Parts: sequence; C-alpha cells; structure tokens
Amino acid sequence: MVKTHTPKASELLFPMPRTVEDHEGFFRFHDGITIAVDSVFKNLLNTATTLLQIRLGGEDILVKQAEGFSSEGYSLSIGKTQVVIKASEETGAFRGLSTLRNLSYTSDHRIPCCFIEDSPSFSWRGFMIDCSRHYFSPTFLKKLIDIASLYHLNRFHWHLSDDQGWRIPLEGWPELEKVASKRTLLQYTDGRNYGRLYTKEEILDIQAYAHARYMVVVPEIETPGHVSSLLAAYPQFGCSGGPYEVQDRWGIFDEVLCAGNDKVLEFLEDAITQMAALFSDPYIHIGGDECPHTAWESCPKCQKRMQEAGLKNEKELQSWMTSNICAMVSKADKRPIGWDEVLEGTESLGLPQDLIVMSWRGVAGGIEASERGHEVIMCPNTDGCYFDYQHTDDVEEMGNLGVSSISQVAQFNPLAGLQDETARGRVLGSQGNLWTEKITSGKQAEYLLFPRLMVLAERLWNPQNQESTLNRIPLLYKVCDALSINCYRGPVA
Repeated sequence: MVKTHTPKASELLFPMPRTVEDHEGFFRFHDGITIAVDSVFKNLLNTATTLLQIRLGGEDILVKQAEGFSSEGYSLSIGKTQVVIKASEETGAFRGLSTLRNLSYTSDHRIPCCFIEDSPSFSWRGFMIDCSRHYFSPTFLKKLIDIASLYHLNRFHWHLSDDQGWRIPLEGWPELEKVASKRTLLQYTDGRNYGRLYTKEEILDIQAYAHARYMVVVPEIETPGHVSSLLAAYPQFGCSGGPYEVQDRWGIFDEVLCAGNDKVLEFLEDAITQMAALFSDPYIHIGGDECPHTAWESCPKCQKRMQEAGLKNEKELQSWMTSNICAMVSKADKRPIGWDEVLEGTESLGLPQDLIVMSWRGVAGGIEASERGHEVIMCPNTDGCYFDYQHTDDVEEMGNLGVSSISQVAQFNPLAGLQDETARGRVLGSQGNLWTEKITSGKQAEYLLFPRLMVLAERLWNPQNQESTLNRIPLLYKVCDALSINCYRGPVA
C-alpha cells in the first residue's frame, strides 16, 4: 500500500504567515460550526458569519481581544475541537479569520492543527481597477473586493474617470450623466453607445462592503489630462472650446483641462468636495499622468496664467495646477495621491509634502519622491505590477502592451533600488493595476488578475523566496475553483 502524504498547515498557506507551528490532528470545518466574538469586536459578526458560512451561539471558533499585536497582527490557534483567534484590533481579527477561511479552501475543509502568529510587511497592499474604459457592475466589484481581502489586501483604488467615460455622480453637473458617462462604440456602424454613472447608492454600498472587509476605498479623478469625457460634457473647460467627444479609442489625447481657466478650478473644487463627502476614507487620487502640454502652448489663457504665476514652462504649469488641486483635496480633509508625473516641473516650485506619489513608470519616480520626503506607493509597470499585460509573451495569450509573468511578480520588491533607510521607510507598499482598454467582461478581468494579484499579496504581506511562492501556486487554483474565479493556469515564466 502506498502511503499518501497528508499536508501540514505550513504547506497549505498562501500568503505565508510570519510564524507557523505545525501540530498533529485536524479541525473539521462543516456547516454546523459556530462562532463567538468578544463584544469589542462585535462589528465582525455579520462579515464573519457570511464569509465563513457559520452560525452564532457556540464556541467552535473564538475571536478574542488580546494585547501586544499590531493593528493588523493576530494569532491563530487551530486545535482538534476549537479555533482561537487573538488580536488587539478588529482589523487584525479579520486577518486571522481570512487565514482560517483560506485554509478551509486549500485543505478541503479538513484544516491541519497549527499555531500562527502574523503581521504585514507593508501598510499599503492594494489593487486598482479601471472602471472608465470598462464599467464593472457593483456585484462584480464586490467579488473582487472579497477575493482581495481573503489575501489580506487592504486598498481598493477605484479609477472612475478617463477619456472613455466618467463614472462619478456629481450634483449640479447634469451633463456628466447625459454626455460624459457614455461613448459611441465606433466599432459598430449603428450608433450604439456604452456606459453609465455609478449611483451614489451603489458607491455607498460598495464602500460599505469594502469596509466590512477592512479595505480602504481610494477614488480617482483624472486631472489635468485624460479628460476627453469631461470636455465632451463641458467643452468650456478645454483650451480650444471643442467640440470634443467621449473617446472610443485608446491612447493619449492632446486636449486637456485649461490651466488658465478659473472655471476649471471651480469645477474641480466642487467635484473634490462632493467626492470627499461621498467617500469616507482618507485619500483622493488626482491622476496627473500622461498630460500633453500641446494645447497649453498655444492657449492665451494658459500663457497668461504662466506669466502671472512666474512660471518658466508648461511643465511648471502642470506643477502649479497639481499644487492647487492638492490644496483642494487637503481643504476637503483628504490626502492627495498622484501618479509619478506629478514630480515633473517641480524643481523650483516643489510639491505639497503630504502628496503621496504612485510610481508606475518603473521605480525611478518612487525613488526620487521618497528621497524628496514624499511617501510612495511602488507599482511599476516594469516589474510585474500591471495586470492588463500578458502572462507570457505569446500571440495567443490575452493581454495588452507588455508582459508581467507570475515569476516576475513572485520576486517583486517595493524597496528595490532604495539604499537610504529613511527613504525606504517612506515606501508604503504596492498594488496591482488593471487597466481595461482591451477588457470587455468580468471573466477576462479575472483571468488577468488571478493568480497574479494573489502572488503580489504575498510579496506585500510576508515575502517568500521565488521558489517557495511558485511551488505553492496550485493552492491558488484550489481557491479559484472554490470561488468560481476564471484564473490563468499557464506557464509562470
């Protein structure tokens, strides 16, 4: 008789915790499992019973408050008859429940006994999804949030405006819904269109869903470029006055917000104020990427603004605008985040110190920003963080523009290239970005996100060596099967 190998907990965990002690025996996870939670963690109850599909009123699983853990730290003790999770804060208790839930999938509900102590390496562990190019339903976004939280991700960056569509509801600006939210599909000849706003009720519902999974929501409004949809609705905000159209093409477009027009600044202040009231978390992303200066060069209003403000060139004009938009975000009691182009043209003007720089064009922008005293989120397209890219360089493989292989993600280090300890300390973490120019369904999005996003999650929680991570990829397939996720299963190199 061939003796089969019975996996230990340490062989079934992804992401890998800080410490794992394997013990003998199993805890059988079944429909009759019950849970009791310390009263200080009462907000966990609904989420815990829903996600784990268990009942209140017993002590099969105990969630207890204990001192000595970081905000996201926890311990998890799995015995043959009882599971005990300890944490100082609710967030940590939820992370412990997520590890238990993850183990239930990878162990086929026969969870090996063990003791785990755990905490994260980085505070910013996120994913971004572009809902301008492709509108994703609230139901699908909740599915992504749920899966991301299972792997201890804690930031949902929601890209809500771009050239191809505006998705943010704003009172007093009716053309956003009538015009900016829809585009004519040029690949058809019958004039059909695509797109809609999210309603305030939908946004609040998605935000509440994320918060119940201890995830922060970061809305993004693009400024001053990538604004074709906004200009189509309000052509007076452009340098030429239009006409403009909501784009059904991909790329970078020369017409941007007129930096010399005070009405533009008034709109942005109102938009940011309304967004700050709608989104309760601490951040608003202001874009700042891929903004051509062509229109500004020939615009009398922009040239006048440069002269009045003592600006030497259009790069400084963008810096001037970034600083003003940051001030609006700060006035609304939020913290601004911008793509790494916000650093350009700031040699003499500088940037608001509380601006967080999101480095996407490699790591150079993040290194420069951290050395200049800014906090940084590293998500370089050159190092596996862009999940709209192909998994492999194969003409038959889905994806756009480049390659982000699983093995590349499995060795990504947000601190690479940073030598100074103080600068390293300003790196908050990273996120995986999914742009959706070439995505037409949720199933395509899942295929591109998973398992790469799960692998990135381990790099940000407790990074392992590449070989260890790649050896445990089959665990991710089991979870994808359990949750009906359409994941990539091809070569990892």
